[in-house]
Amino acid sequence: MASILSVPGPLKTLFDKFPLKTYGYVNNNDEAMEYEISQRSSHFEGPNAVKSSKDDVFHLGVYQIVRDAETGALLASDPWGLFAELSLSKKNNLKLPTKSTSTCSANGSKGKTAQHSMCVLSPRASLTKNLPILIEGSTKRHVRSTESINEILYSRIPVGEHTLYLNLLNTIVYDGYIVDLLRNVPSTRFCELYTYINERDVSIANWATVQDTKSNVINRNGFQSRHGALSEHLIEFKPPITTLRSAELAEQSEIVIQEAIKCLSRVQTHWERPSKPKKDDSADLNSQYIDLALISYVLSISQLGPESELNQWLQTEGKFLLNYSYQLLKTFC
Repeated sequence: MASILSVPGPLKTLFDKFPLKTYGYVNNNDEAMEYEISQRSSHFEGPNAVKSSKDDVFHLGVYQIVRDAETGALLASDPWGLFAELSLSKKNNLKLPTKSTSTCSANGSKGKTAQHSMCVLSPRASLTKNLPILIEGSTKRHVRSTESINEILYSRIPVGEHTLYLNLLNTIVYDGYIVDLLRNVPSTRFCELYTYINERDVSIANWATVQDTKSNVINRNGFQSRHGALSEHLIEFKPPITTLRSAELAEQSEIVIQEAIKCLSRVQTHWERPSKPKKDDSADLNSQYIDLALISYVLSISQLGPESELNQWLQTEGKFLLNYSYQLLKTFC
């Protein structure tokens, strides 16, 4: 009796005689997608930025890239993204990007070079819907989340006074920045800093993208846990008629922003002290990471525009912090 697992004779004969052929690799690269990504990318510069293999490079994914008017450098628009950009430049001895990939292509530069880069991504590119993310390698790609990036960067800041200032930046100043961004900064500027769409292009899809991005920003770093009612107020539709509730939340928003200004003022007083290590003091390299965290907030605030209360303070009473930030920024250009 034949086994139920045995192959019937006629079928076996057919497949024994069936011609075997090994087919070559089919290139399934999506050229349109690669082009779209390239249009959103900017490459770090310097001799250490170019690698022999794509497996040796990283891509820093951020909300948006803005050009600094004073230095010409291309900077991540968000404080955390900028902190990661500056820290990667410091760690790998890189110069900040100054040309977008589209500009390089127009000038005839090669786009196939393996080179460290920064690219604009949707928050949905991250599992946590937070940016920045760090994409390392190509063949075996490893993606670091915002939380993973911050954990590594914060570990480079010595425990003590520096971590105290880091906590102040990431709570009081961070909260003030988010409230200022969503309350005072025009929607057009928000889109320029946090999305890859033109806010003037009115459509349901664009409106949904903007609202989704605002929700993601509010959910980051525990902001919503600290300011529950205020979070809803910042992203909801604002009726033209002011109610008692909206007036209370507007007052609460102002308190959060003023607390951030007071905190920045205290930080400025500390950084003005002669005992503070200067930017060219290389005796303690770890201490410079707290400086990078600080100037990331300062430079991001300076990009918010004239409507921002934090930027207004920075341009008038916070000029030391602004000048100090540009001094340090220029060392990466």
